[in-house]
Order: sequence, then C-alpha cells, then structure tokens
Amino acid sequence: MPYIMVMGSLRMPNLTKDEGATVYGLNSEERAKLVMDLNSSFTTVIASSSDLERVVRVTQRGFTLVVVNRIHALFGYDVVSHAMAMTNANRELVSFTMYKKSSHSHGHHSHSHSHSSTHSHGSTHKSHTHGNVVTL
Repeated sequence: MPYIMVMGSLRMPNLTKDEGATVYGLNSEERAKLVMDLNSSFTTVIASSSDLERVVRVTQRGFTLVVVNRIHALFGYDVVSHAMAMTNANRELVSFTMYKKSSHSHGHHSHSHSHSSTHSHGSTHKSHTHGNVVTL
C-alpha cells in the first residue's frame, strides 16, 4: 500500500494529553525497521509495533514530526497532506498522509540529511551505522 498515515499530537504547553504518535499502513518489515531505528536512537524504548493492529505506536511525547521525518528518510514516503483537529477531550490531533511514489530502491534519493538537531545526548554518537539513518 503506497499510502500511510501518521497521527499524533503536537507538543503545546497548554495541552497535557499528548500521547505520542501512531503510524498506520506500514508493512511488517517497515514497522520493524522504524521501531528499531527509533529505539536505537534513544536510551529508552519509545516505539513498539503491533502486528495484530498493523500499527507502530510511539510513546514519546511531542515526537509526531520526528516520526514523519524518520519515515521519509528510511522509506522515501513524502507528505501529501496534513490535517489538524481538536477532539472533545481538548486534545489537538494532527495527521499526516504520506505516499511512496514507487517501490524502486532508494538509490535515486540522494538525501543529504544534515540534521543539526538539538538532541545531542552528550555528543555520544553511536558508532553503529545504518546506512543513511541519522541517530538523533
């Protein structure tokens, strides 16, 4: 399936019900790779995959955009639309619909991700390399 959806909430100071993000539509191999990538970037388990529900759940708060960026970098999905909604529980949800143009290899993607992210965990960059995976 070329379309997937990432649903979560944005970190906002006045909203305390941020429960992370959920990814729908990835195949089992992509789910496993995303979970491994996210968990290896942090010292704690922040992502888990449910084969029964075919979703990836990320429990880290305020990480919806990070998840969208990782999916783009790992698998080549592009954001085609996004929407925001306020639930009746006063929780602001954001959803991103992402699309992968073709199932070609990522050879034509010359991603030069220079992530100068603020997540420099004591600048102890892990020595294991995952191709073009950036360790946050």
